[in-house]
Amino acid sequence: MQIDPDICIGCEECLVYCPAEAIKKEKSSVFIIEKLCFECGVCKRSAVCPVDAFVDSVGVAEFPRIVRTFFSDPNTTHKLTLVPGRGTEESKTNDVTGRIKRGEVGICIEFGRPGLGATFKDISIMTTRLKKLGAKFEANNPLTALMDSETGQFPKIVLSERILSAIIEIKIGNLHDLETVIPAMMEVAEEIDTVFSLSFVSTFEDSGELLILEKLKNLGISYAPNAKINLGLGKPLIDF
Repeated sequence: MQIDPDICIGCEECLVYCPAEAIKKEKSSVFIIEKLCFECGVCKRSAVCPVDAFVDSVGVAEFPRIVRTFFSDPNTTHKLTLVPGRGTEESKTNDVTGRIKRGEVGICIEFGRPGLGATFKDISIMTTRLKKLGAKFEANNPLTALMDSETGQFPKIVLSERILSAIIEIKIGNLHDLETVIPAMMEVAEEIDTVFSLSFVSTFEDSGELLILEKLKNLGISYAPNAKINLGLGKPLIDF
């Protein structure tokens, strides 16, 4: 996104709306630092500008700049997933998709936060590490479409692109694999210049136990006592 200097009146109303903190004021001029911009469109959609001075960046609809929009603007539909957003619905609808079977573990790793964001360089450090550990990446996730299927690496041309957030979705074999995967993730946390949060997809035992909770506790991972549980959405349950 850019601000047309011939239209802008320097009122500063837009400054607090930018989640990337890319809108700056210098003397009487307000402008956007494009290398910081997520291309999320919040500034324009907020309609706070009294003179409608926001205009699209040059090349915003072209690769690689367009990846900023796909992973930052929730109103943008990704060509691969055909739905808006940074990931898929798999982790929320596992009871009807059966992506994660009993004994397996799904992990969603969400990179970035408003005001901080993430680069593909940061994300690539995690995906390459996970690939070496044998993690299986969700095929319909837009990140998976961009990465090398053998190495988990992203093309050099996108590494510097800055986005609001992205979600890595993987599946690992069983609970014991967490003993290798979790420490590797914690190592990555020390190497990157952003933050990430973890969500886990698991199934209950017939006894009602959720075995992953004890495993996470033993690995030093604290968790929030909440979950996303869908009740079939009118479809037959998958045989786990």
